[in-house]
Amino acid sequence: MPATRKELILAVAVLVAIPVCAEVVLRVSRAQFEPQLYAPNRDRGWVLRPGASGVVAVETRQYIRINSHGFHDQERSYEKPADTMRIAVLGNSWTEALQVPLEKAYTAVLQQELTRNSCFDGKRIEVLNFGVAGYSGAQELLTLQQEVWKYRPDLILLAFYPARDIANNIRELNNATNPEQSPYFVFRDDRLVLDDAFRALPVLQERQIMLQNLGYAMTERVRTLQAVFALQRNLRIRVAMAAVKEKAQQAGVDNLEYIIYAPPARADMQRAWRVTEGLFLAMRDEAKSHAAEFRIVTLATRPQVIPDPAKREELMRKLGVNNFNYADDRIREFGKLADIPVINLAPALSAHAEAHHVYLNGFNQSNLGAGHWNETGHRLAAETIGASFCHGDQKPLSETGTTP
Repeated sequence: MPATRKELILAVAVLVAIPVCAEVVLRVSRAQFEPQLYAPNRDRGWVLRPGASGVVAVETRQYIRINSHGFHDQERSYEKPADTMRIAVLGNSWTEALQVPLEKAYTAVLQQELTRNSCFDGKRIEVLNFGVAGYSGAQELLTLQQEVWKYRPDLILLAFYPARDIANNIRELNNATNPEQSPYFVFRDDRLVLDDAFRALPVLQERQIMLQNLGYAMTERVRTLQAVFALQRNLRIRVAMAAVKEKAQQAGVDNLEYIIYAPPARADMQRAWRVTEGLFLAMRDEAKSHAAEFRIVTLATRPQVIPDPAKREELMRKLGVNNFNYADDRIREFGKLADIPVINLAPALSAHAEAHHVYLNGFNQSNLGAGHWNETGHRLAAETIGASFCHGDQKPLSETGTTP
């Protein structure tokens, strides 16, 4: 046998042996990698993968399972049961809530609270969670149009996180992991229209989507591929974080989320506000066309719920503002003009955090005050929304005497 042929056989054997050995090592060591929860989508950029499951550990370890329709919620039928009030909640990662057990997410707790307090004339209550991480207002409107109506909801609740959701409505400021993969709405001749340029991306071509979905299916069975995908995700997140930091520096702030606490001086933020308010109207009209009610809840931002008032004051001085309420106040006033009921969570959650000296964000000493809501934050959010639904109050139900 010629030496070159022997060398070729040896090289092939080594190439086969390396991944096989790696697979054996990873299985013996019981190494776990985060599941691939998201998949590309030509209509909304990306979606949660139906049936995807596994342990995520970005802020705290949680076992996650996506339902068969592609949402982080319990299984739901398209057919609405008789004598049932359905509330559909649109939102981003704060609503998706991968950081807490499914039954502790504010949408699930809200369903429990509304049922316990016999709101909506004693009807059976279902609160459906349509939150997806990184979603902008454009993606939420498209989700409403393309998915939500299949469930025949009676009320649409937009869970709006001002610190992200305003900037994310324009491409230049969007700080999602993959902003170019997102659809946007833009004004043309004073009309809000869809900019679907994202569909031209190679990753969103039908053949490529098919291959990626095949790859995800294989990844669920092969640990070596899980390791490769995990490495790719970490690299993408690092690149995205660097881009967000650069955008913040260009805006003259430490954190891009801070630019919502004052009237917009920059042209791009003025445009972001205009698009945001246009999307509010589009969602209101979309709900009306389906005989459903539309409401907005502004979620409390991290600075608003710092338990220590001295630290809040220090950050206000640094940002040159008197309070953190500009976005909440503007949205509430816009809602009055547009006939859109608005619930502001910040006052109730801030008061509770200060009175009880507790952090509503973070899960341990290394990240208290950072990241997403913990279980206390979700519970208070649900109780405050529930109080507004039940009797127009905006204090947590546990503080109004209506919840045992």
